[in-house]
Amino acid sequence: MKLYVFQVNNGSTLTFDTDLAVQTVLELKHAIQAKYKIAIQHQVLVVNGGDCMAAERRVCSYSAGTETNPIFLFNKEMILCDRDPTIPKTTFSIESEIQVKVEESLLMPAVFHTVASRTQLALEMFEVAKKLCSFCERLVHDEHLQHQGWAAIMANLDDCTLSYQKLLVKFDTSYVNYQHDLEQIKVKLSKLGTSVSVMARIPLLECLTRHSYKESMEKSSSTPGKDSDETEEEKSTESVLGPTEAQRPPKPSTFNSAPSQPTGDQETNEMTDSGGLRSALLDDEDEDDDGAELTNPSCFNVTLLDWINVQDRPNDVESVVRKCFDSINRLDPRIIQPFLTDCRDTIAKLDNQNMKTIKGLEDRLYALDQMIASCKKLVNEQKELAQGFLANQKRAENLKDTSVLPDLCLSHTNQLMIMLNNHRKLLDIKKKCTTAKQELANNLQVRLKWCCYVMLHADQDAEKLQALLRLLTELMERVRVVEALSTVPQMYCLAVVEVVRRKMFMRHYREWAYALVKDGKRLYEAEKFKRESFGKLFRKSFLRNRLFRGLDSWPPTSFCTRKPRRFDDELPDISVDDLQYLKSCCPSEVQPFLLVPTMCDFEPLNRHVETLHQLVKAAQSVDEMSQTITDLLNEQRTSYSQRSSVLTPQSGSMPGSSTPRSPKTPSSLNLQGPICQPLHVPIPAPLEDLSPDSIDAQTFDFETIGHPNMDPVLQQGSLDLDSLAESPESDFMSAVNEFVIEENLTSPNPTSDPTSPEMMGESLYSSVINAIDNKRMQDTTILERENSRIVVLKQEIDKYRSAAEESHSNFRSVKDDLHHLRGVVLKEQQDFGFVLINMSTEVRNIVDNICEIHKLELKEQHESELRSLRQELGKQVQTLTEENQVNQNIVRDVQRAMLELEGRMERKEKELTQLENEKERWVETEGNQTGRIENLDQMIAEQIEEIKTLSASKESLSSQLENLHFEIERSQQKIRQELEVVEQSHLKEMEDKMKQEHADKLESPYPG
Repeated sequence: MKLYVFQVNNGSTLTFDTDLAVQTVLELKHAIQAKYKIAIQHQVLVVNGGDCMAAERRVCSYSAGTETNPIFLFNKEMILCDRDPTIPKTTFSIESEIQVKVEESLLMPAVFHTVASRTQLALEMFEVAKKLCSFCERLVHDEHLQHQGWAAIMANLDDCTLSYQKLLVKFDTSYVNYQHDLEQIKVKLSKLGTSVSVMARIPLLECLTRHSYKESMEKSSSTPGKDSDETEEEKSTESVLGPTEAQRPPKPSTFNSAPSQPTGDQETNEMTDSGGLRSALLDDEDEDDDGAELTNPSCFNVTLLDWINVQDRPNDVESVVRKCFDSINRLDPRIIQPFLTDCRDTIAKLDNQNMKTIKGLEDRLYALDQMIASCKKLVNEQKELAQGFLANQKRAENLKDTSVLPDLCLSHTNQLMIMLNNHRKLLDIKKKCTTAKQELANNLQVRLKWCCYVMLHADQDAEKLQALLRLLTELMERVRVVEALSTVPQMYCLAVVEVVRRKMFMRHYREWAYALVKDGKRLYEAEKFKRESFGKLFRKSFLRNRLFRGLDSWPPTSFCTRKPRRFDDELPDISVDDLQYLKSCCPSEVQPFLLVPTMCDFEPLNRHVETLHQLVKAAQSVDEMSQTITDLLNEQRTSYSQRSSVLTPQSGSMPGSSTPRSPKTPSSLNLQGPICQPLHVPIPAPLEDLSPDSIDAQTFDFETIGHPNMDPVLQQGSLDLDSLAESPESDFMSAVNEFVIEENLTSPNPTSDPTSPEMMGESLYSSVINAIDNKRMQDTTILERENSRIVVLKQEIDKYRSAAEESHSNFRSVKDDLHHLRGVVLKEQQDFGFVLINMSTEVRNIVDNICEIHKLELKEQHESELRSLRQELGKQVQTLTEENQVNQNIVRDVQRAMLELEGRMERKEKELTQLENEKERWVETEGNQTGRIENLDQMIAEQIEEIKTLSASKESLSSQLENLHFEIERSQQKIRQELEVVEQSHLKEMEDKMKQEHADKLESPYPG
């Protein structure tokens, strides 16, 4: 695996190790610089989609870097260079030697070595074809990647154009709004001038700067060495206030309202809030004199303008106004409008479709793909021919027959010519692909230069737009500051008056609230004491939670018993004297804002306080009811003590003795009478009618129950009411049982005979009482549950009733306040209506004046614009006339050139006709050649058939050849013998002839 980076300028692929994928883009740029000598500042890395790779991000965060989707590299140095990028021309060493080798192979004789060499040559041509095909595929693939890289850079350009347009629209709208508000801005700046003159005459109260200066001094004194810091503070105070300030008496105002305040705090409170203000203080103190001390009781000669100027040095009021006017001058329409026109021209240049789209590139790439397909077909054809050569060589080696070599070499010659023709076609395709890549690189070079140019201009304009937009934003912020500063005198005076009003309100409110809380606490304590005393008496009563429910509730403790929370503690220490001093020193422009505030009417609240005070007095007075309750409590305590003394057995007690009691205490219930006297009692009700409710509802008296022989026993003792109240179950049966037990213990002669009439009556009485008690015990559980629920509900009702009473009282107080406020609001409405009418008339007059002035200014501005437009139009007309004359000359030259071109076109047409004729001839020759080729193909087919028949007959003839070989050898021997005999006879005849001729020559005489 490798990391692929494609250089779009020259269409070359750069490969790196995949370890760089997990590193940053900056490290990848360093690797490109180290390996391919491309400087980092000249590298632009882009991925598909137009995203420019950021230097701090990792390479793997981008989905790019593969062979089909590489990272696109643009070399700015190569783009800005005047030379076109050079595409390296790759030539193979055997590429030019193929034709020479083929020609040499064609001249070789028809031998077996020729077949082997031609086969090797065919294999070499096939290998070269494969290399050429792969090289052409790589070239076309590079062109496709160059197209993708151009599309990526165009996507990036579209993004830049969109952001540039948004920035331009934002600035344009802001500038239009600024031009619309320019007059108002100038008016605000003019108002600030009047406000500054007013602020220069408004003194700053010393108490307003105490808190901030105290904080600064606390921060400075937070270091170790407190004594030295305190001395430094005193020195700094003396240096700020001047030598005369320390000797001046303190101001008789709210600064000294707390007499117990130490002098150190007073000195600290007289400080200012910033170090820059100290110099102003020193200058003002040097200029003060004794007369100023009398007129200025605060002895603090700093104006409101001085305080504002030292808040944000060096940005004082004057510098803010100066910067505003400087910004207005820099935003002059005579400067901005041409720049905006240039920006719009830049946008038009960025949207140049002739440069952004490469026309015909898709068709060209499609044609190159078709050429690659034909190249692959040629490679396959070369492969088949080379395989045919190998097959023929193997057959020739197997046959070992030299007679077939001439025909085989002839067919090899034709096949080599075909392979040579295919090789030439491959070279032609390679040349076309290389040329196409060079032309595309040259085209991209021009377009990339244009892209760099327009993007550089767009970046420069965008920087200017950013600067102007920032300038405009700062101007509007300063205008808001100016608008706020122009209202400072009024706000200062209103704030002083509001602080004085709040302090007055706080003083009256605290007095009223403290008095209310004091009386409320007294009322609550008195009511609490009464309820506690009554609860002690009624807590053990038989009537508790039966007839009188809700006597355990308490009044709320949160109303009128606690002091309200403190508020307005951080207000500056401004008094009415300070307000009067400001009113005497301030100019007339702010005098209407320095009116002494009027307080709200506290008389209804004071009436409520007086009523509450009377209620407290009435609650604290000791009435008859409370006195009775206290007497009853005292008697109850004495009865408890007497009862304890009676219950202890004593030896000297007599049967008829009775306990002493208080004159106000109700007498004990004595049951006395004759021993055998019959009792006249009513008939008791049946058991089912004696429910606990009926017992509680009736006054169930002990005397209503008759008992036959009970009078002597009852004469010796009495039933105590306190024992009934103190019984744990607080019911009738427990009290009776306690009474009977006590009487049995104290009676000296109890009756113990069960058969006596007295015991029978007593048993009957006890059975009746037991039945009633059983019935009562069954119903008490249900009653207790219902009573508990009723108690809870009554408690909730009491809470809601108390809350309703509180809200009702609050509503009454609010209603009274609203009535008072209604009167105040009506008065304020009348005053406000009168002031509003006056203000409306003044505003109407001011608006009419402003409209007239604005109309005049607009008229003058319109006339000046018309003049400037006339001048500009005149200049444009002159330039257009000059351009028209130049264009007319150009048209004449063009007409002449057209005439010349027409002559040339006629010549070219004649040449074209000749070429067409020649083309027809070539077509005819091509037709003849095709016919010949067809004939040759037929002949080749026939020869192939003959070769097949010959190869078939060759095997049959091989055996015959062997037989003929033996016969030929025999015939040759015979022929040799015959020839030898003939030759010997012929030699003898010749020898005889020679001898006879020689003899004849010897016999004949020599000529004279």
